[in-house]
Amino acid sequence: MNELFQTNFQTVDWIIVFVYLWIPVLLGIWVRKYIQQLSDFLVAGRSLRLFLAIATLTGTELGLVTVMYNSELGFKHGFSAYHVALIESVCILAIGLTGFIVYRLRALKIMTIPEFYEMRFGRSVRVVGGTLLALGGILNMGLFLQAGARFMMGVTGYTNPAGLKIFMSIMLIMVLVYTVMGGMVSVVLNDFIQFIVLSVAMLIGSIFVIQTIGWDTLFQLPKGSSETWFNPVAEGSGFGSLYVAFMVVLSLSAGALWQSGTLRALSAKSPKTAKRLYLWSTFSYMARRAIPMLWGIGAFITFSQAPAWIAAFQGPEGLSSQFGMPLFIAQLLPSGLLGILTAGMLAAFMSTHDSYLLSWSAVITQDIIAPLRKKQLSDQSRLLITRICIVCIGLFLLIWGLWFEAPVSLWNYMAVTGTIYLAGAFTVIVAGLYWKRASRTGAMIALWAGLLAVLGIGPWTQGDHVPWYLSDKFIALATFFVAFLGMIIGSLLFPDSRKKEVSV
Repeated sequence: MNELFQTNFQTVDWIIVFVYLWIPVLLGIWVRKYIQQLSDFLVAGRSLRLFLAIATLTGTELGLVTVMYNSELGFKHGFSAYHVALIESVCILAIGLTGFIVYRLRALKIMTIPEFYEMRFGRSVRVVGGTLLALGGILNMGLFLQAGARFMMGVTGYTNPAGLKIFMSIMLIMVLVYTVMGGMVSVVLNDFIQFIVLSVAMLIGSIFVIQTIGWDTLFQLPKGSSETWFNPVAEGSGFGSLYVAFMVVLSLSAGALWQSGTLRALSAKSPKTAKRLYLWSTFSYMARRAIPMLWGIGAFITFSQAPAWIAAFQGPEGLSSQFGMPLFIAQLLPSGLLGILTAGMLAAFMSTHDSYLLSWSAVITQDIIAPLRKKQLSDQSRLLITRICIVCIGLFLLIWGLWFEAPVSLWNYMAVTGTIYLAGAFTVIVAGLYWKRASRTGAMIALWAGLLAVLGIGPWTQGDHVPWYLSDKFIALATFFVAFLGMIIGSLLFPDSRKKEVSV
């Protein structure tokens, strides 16, 4: 196995990585003096202008885990995986053109999604919604550390059996230190630096991939593959029409309401800026999927020419398909450039982790703990609780990442766990903003319906030969349907005695 982990990663690359990673830590320490109140910590004082907002949104959504799950999709499914990128980009463009959801939420000057629940439906809905948001969000990032550690093992050629634990622990500590200190301000600054460095490094890396493989070879059917390499709805592709439908619903709901991304819209200087943020981010959303998928495709094409390589990824004891892209990049890029790319990827890992930790800890503080207390919490108390939550979530992620392995693919795991929150949230927010008859009972039913998605992460969803009604994609799509149906029926049968409308 050691011969597979050959790499161009040298001492100079380690130096580049260490020097680069000190930047966000020092930023976290430096900006700590500017964190005076909760709005500074969570939404950067609502002062983000368009370009900086685009950079930080891209930095958050272009995390190392994003690169890993998209490259895994390309490695396993080829160009058929690009339907996910296309669907998501169209949905982000639609949100940017219409301001769907995000414009109204920013106009309400809220800091978290569940704040709207209370404004429209009452405090109990906020607490339930916040609990499910935190549950889905924390489970969703449960494999971030695992994916990041595998990238580092593949790139550096570190094959020690304890490598996964070592890298996961070190990466978690780095994230916790500067997120706890600087909050959204340090997150935004690091995202901006990462946006510049990683954009350049990924562009250069893509040029190397294309030059190495060649355009003609890149678009040819690899040896041993079938039409499923290009067609996502072909039989045996691992996707199918049901999966495509799920991607449409998921992309639209996540684009507008995934807390870590929506937090950027809520941090924007104005509702108009929040709307334009999504419009101009369409290109970066496409790039964050298209480029890693290209690397995964390049890895499979290269490895398919050596039967021993492909055999290493097959069977129950084979390498995880997440190793495909890192092992390929480690041998493709020269030393120096490999260090810059790795540093950018680690920064991407940190920027996504910090944003998610900040988002879910803010929800626990603002939408679960604070509403349940009889006495109002001071800003300083909220800051302290938020920071404690960040550390606790981080420790949970370390344990979960070491214990759990995704039954199908990393992306499928994230899509299904995200549905726990999104199915109910999308239903409640859309109904609350655009339907006057939406009621508290309907909102409660919709939110609790999201728990059905938990069934989609079980071992019974593994493989391509399970019955369609047990597949993760069907369970997730059905969860959205049940949530919408529950909102409609609950609202019509149990209308609120006094309608609580929200003016925007």
